[in-house]
Amino acid sequence: MVRPPTEKNICLRCKGSRLLCGKKTCPILLKQSVLKSMLPYEFGKTMRDVEIFGSSPPGFFVGRFNYPNVNIGPLVPFQEFNTGIAIDDYHVFDSPELWFGKQLIDVVRYRSCLVRSNFKINVKISHQKTKNTLSLKVSKLLETSQELSMAARPVDTETKLEKMNLGMMLDNHALPVGPSGKTEKIRITENVKVHPKVEYCVGDTELKASDAISEYLYFKGHVPQSTIERVFSAGLLGEKSHRKIVPTRWTITAIDDLISKRLIKEIKKYPEINDYRIFESTYLDNHFKLLLFPGKFAFDMNEVWAPNTLWNTSLTGDNRNLTPQIMNDFEFYSGRKNYASNITGAYYAARKSVCEYLYKIGRQARVIIFREVSGGYLVPLGVWVIRETVKNAMETSTPLILDDFDDSLEKMGEGLMVNLKQWKKKSRMIEFIKNQRTLDDFV
Repeated sequence: MVRPPTEKNICLRCKGSRLLCGKKTCPILLKQSVLKSMLPYEFGKTMRDVEIFGSSPPGFFVGRFNYPNVNIGPLVPFQEFNTGIAIDDYHVFDSPELWFGKQLIDVVRYRSCLVRSNFKINVKISHQKTKNTLSLKVSKLLETSQELSMAARPVDTETKLEKMNLGMMLDNHALPVGPSGKTEKIRITENVKVHPKVEYCVGDTELKASDAISEYLYFKGHVPQSTIERVFSAGLLGEKSHRKIVPTRWTITAIDDLISKRLIKEIKKYPEINDYRIFESTYLDNHFKLLLFPGKFAFDMNEVWAPNTLWNTSLTGDNRNLTPQIMNDFEFYSGRKNYASNITGAYYAARKSVCEYLYKIGRQARVIIFREVSGGYLVPLGVWVIRETVKNAMETSTPLILDDFDDSLEKMGEGLMVNLKQWKKKSRMIEFIKNQRTLDDFV
């Protein structure tokens, strides 16, 4: 969902006591308490000449601010962090596909225990290498970071930071992150194990990125999505002249989009389902209901924040009007022509999981999703929450089977906080089904 307009200085006025953001607990104080419980140093200070000896999950992060000149670098757990996890299991820190079912506080710890080692570079690395405009230091940092991004398991590294900031943003809607620092050097101290399909795609400089991602890494290699994201973000996929670094946030949505489009291409060859199936799942106060019903592939996603929270209310004069602010994005059989700007990355994450289910059962269907988010979802954790919760609904729950569209909608509305009438008004798919004309209308 698009970031909401937030009142100026709302956090300074609230100070975590009045909960003006509408959440059940102050997200800033929650994130701060996690960091303080893990850091062995005074919070809010900047440390200099910090040396870190530890295993990269492997992790790799690319910022998006000041694009195309961005900060990039590996993610490494600080050696004195109290992570409570064995070194051999460090891969869980940067593998969202393994997080479903974890408590919110555990995921915040995973996010917070990683130090972001940063150095600045222009995203067009192939052009810079051709022109020899990269300095020797930056070139070495880039090479080491890219090698780490390819790793299939945790890799021992030695990292030196010129300085490391132990503070955090006073932002009630910021993702939980650990300390960040300016990179002086990175050294890998062991051999890096790479998945064979990753090694092949990185080495093939004539293979298009879309084909590498969908055909080789996803379908043939069954490579974890977090690994695909890291390699693509590090600028290691695609034709040599087109390779460039991609911000992590954009990468996640791009991978979801590319894979689901490839799945849709296959799904459209399958017969339609012949019943109405309702799936349901709730995780971290994210409640999903999904309806799959007969028809050519189409996808309609609707979401709303719970009543009395920042996301869901609109202001009318001096009074607060609690009309649900339902967001919608959709596509019919011909697909989307532009970015799903209302639901944003969550749209593509949910679509990928739905498409995986349809591909698995060899059917195509029309799909309607209702998502309600309650105030217990204190900290935004990323679109993996949507992807994995939808996946869980379709893989582990037994669907409710019906044989009528109207009855199915009534069942979809049960147990939701927002009245079904409001969902019906916003859903483009429901509007289309109710108003579409069939051949029988012309007989």
